[in-house]
Order: sequence, then C-alpha cells, then structure tokens
Amino acid sequence: MFRIVVISIIFVISGCASTIVEPITSSSLSETQGLLVGSISRDPRGPKYASQTFYFKNVATGEAHSIQSQPMFNMFGGQTPDDFKTSESHGALFMFSLTAGEYIFHNFELFLSNGYYESTWQSEEDYAIPFVIHPNTINYVGEIKLVPATGKNFFGMKIPAGGVWVISNEIDRDLKLMKSKHPELSGKEVMNSVPDTKVIFTPLVILPSEKEAGKRKTETGL
Repeated sequence: MFRIVVISIIFVISGCASTIVEPITSSSLSETQGLLVGSISRDPRGPKYASQTFYFKNVATGEAHSIQSQPMFNMFGGQTPDDFKTSESHGALFMFSLTAGEYIFHNFELFLSNGYYESTWQSEEDYAIPFVIHPNTINYVGEIKLVPATGKNFFGMKIPAGGVWVISNEIDRDLKLMKSKHPELSGKEVMNSVPDTKVIFTPLVILPSEKEAGKRKTETGL
C-alpha cells in the first residue's frame, strides 16, 4: 500500500536553491543527449509548501535527478517565479539536458517549515512511472501539478496534509513558454513523452489515462 510519510523535525529552517531551467548549450541536443521539458505546478486553492520536489532517475545507471519548485520565499534559496497563473494552476517551466535512455519518476517530497519545526511528506514506498528521453529531441512529459490536501490538528484547525500529483498534457502552453525563453529551440523535433503507464503502482500520482478512465466511469455511472 502506498501512503504518504510525514516526518517532523524540531529545527531552524535551512534551504537550498534549485534551478528548474538549465542553461542551454550546443551540447544540450546531440546524438547522446535530449531535453526533458515540462512544468511543475500547484493548485492555488490548497496550502502552499516551502518546496515541492518530484524525483526521477535513469533506469540503466541509477543516476538521480529532481525537479524542484520553491513556491514560498526563504532567505537561503529564494523563490521560484511562476511562469503561468490560472484559477486552477500556478507553476513554472522546467528544462533539463539528459543522457538519452529510459527513466522513471519514483517519489516526491513536500517540505514545510514555520521557522521552529519542519515537516516533510513523501511516498512510503517508491513507485515507477516510466518515460523515455530520445536523443537530439525535446521530450515533453507534461504538467506535474500538486493538488494539496488538508487535515485537522488536535484543536480541529485545518493543517497541510500532503497531497496528490496530477500529470496533464499542456504541451501547447508549455512549448510556447519554452520558445519564449529559448527561441533557438523553435523548429527542433518534439516528442510527446507524457507518461501513460505505471510499472509500480501508486495512487499518489494520477496520469492522463487514469483521469480519462475516471471521467468515463462518472459519465456512465459504472
């Protein structure tokens, strides 16, 4: 069973910065390298976390990577500026140059601090959601959006309680953003690599195929 693990630590906040749009060079697209492009976002109607991180790795080498957004300002890492804001989604474009090959999304981390204590939410068990980085290609993996959850504390007050992630195909919006930041990438080959399967299941990440299946079930009443 997949559950969210909550870790609370009495501590003073210490943060780190993370760049989600890497510098693009002549070697970013080659016979061995491809670009990973997408967006990381949050539903603005829920609680905001100091940072939200989505982890992935290369299947063959085990090399670890992460997509991290910092929606809340802190004096050590600053704040990730939003590239788009709608009533349902606030977020930013991410872009990484990666070795071509097979990859999996396998966990996440939500971090919150009030200056006196820290809380972290993760999946209790790793999952596996595969995608492929093709060489000399822009590989689009979708919008990865956190839908935050709330719970109640001992006094009945609402408090953050982790959340679930929803992956959606927002290729038109995100590629427009990419081209505005990097016009030199206009005309480059684009591969739609939005994940549609899970090798190891998790209910904490919802794929487009699962959203569509849920929509059909609601419409038919089955």
